[in-house]
Amino acid sequence: MDELHLALPVSGALYEGSMKLFNDCGLGISRSNDRVYTATIPSIEGLNVIFQRQADIPSRLDAKVADMGVVGLDSFYEFKVDNGNTITLIEDLGFGKSDLVLAVPDAWLDISNLNDLANLSYEMRDKGKDLRIATKYPRLLSRFLNNNSIFYFQIVDASGGIEAAPFIGYADLICDITATGNTLRQNRLKIIDDGIVFSSQAALIANIDCFNGSEEKIIRSRNIIEQIEALINARDFKKISVNLSIQQDQNVEEMIKSNPILQGLKGPHYSQVINVEPGLWYNFELTIRQEEVMEAVDELRKLGGVSITTSDVGMLFFRDSVGFTKLIQNLDNIED
Repeated sequence: MDELHLALPVSGALYEGSMKLFNDCGLGISRSNDRVYTATIPSIEGLNVIFQRQADIPSRLDAKVADMGVVGLDSFYEFKVDNGNTITLIEDLGFGKSDLVLAVPDAWLDISNLNDLANLSYEMRDKGKDLRIATKYPRLLSRFLNNNSIFYFQIVDASGGIEAAPFIGYADLICDITATGNTLRQNRLKIIDDGIVFSSQAALIANIDCFNGSEEKIIRSRNIIEQIEALINARDFKKISVNLSIQQDQNVEEMIKSNPILQGLKGPHYSQVINVEPGLWYNFELTIRQEEVMEAVDELRKLGGVSITTSDVGMLFFRDSVGFTKLIQNLDNIED
């Protein structure tokens, strides 16, 4: 059996988000305890889960130790091999939102934006020094600074409590990931205006090479990709159910065609209601975008709708899976 290996973050918000995501889309992960670094997904035979540090997951895929993985986009673009075959399949899994930011000491009253920082770098250069920036993301940071015409700086490798770097004295400012900014503020640091280096969230990634010639892995990956996508798709939609009184001479199909709100995604499902009250009643069920719910309710009321209810859409499968199509297209390119 050609087993599929899925790498997931071992701890933190991305671990919790991954476990919830897989459970919610019917792919519950069976892990005996948090000290065991392997697991299974019982609903998919031949699928093994391995838990890794988030920063290590891109390299695990590049080395073909794992075939697929969940990782923050910041780590993916920082640590992946250039020109490799590891790609993103779903770029936003709906959790792990954070920003890689530039933060300077609160005491730097004259530094509030990138232009100020650029001027400071030139001033320091004239004095024979470079701006020292502590970060775990040298590639993303260097690219960002160069794109913003800041060329005179020194990257200081950092780990652990990076927020203390400016006060200890081994860096002038920092570039770090943050979700709320609270830790930065508590350490007397401020994010400069236009200082967001990279906006990140959890993503599903895969090494295309791992699927070359393996129909079994492709089938297993499709189960994962499609079910995750369907769960994400469903978050933007609601089901609406309504009872409408229809006149004897009224054509139901014409009424639907003349009222766009009744059409939903691809037209409603409707059926006659057995009602003790006189008249002809139909129940309509339609799927609409969440932001259109109140508009739909108002229109249905105008049509005489009663007993209007809404419910969540569990999973929503479109005609094609964007993520799986991307996998197959990239696989075809390798084979060509």
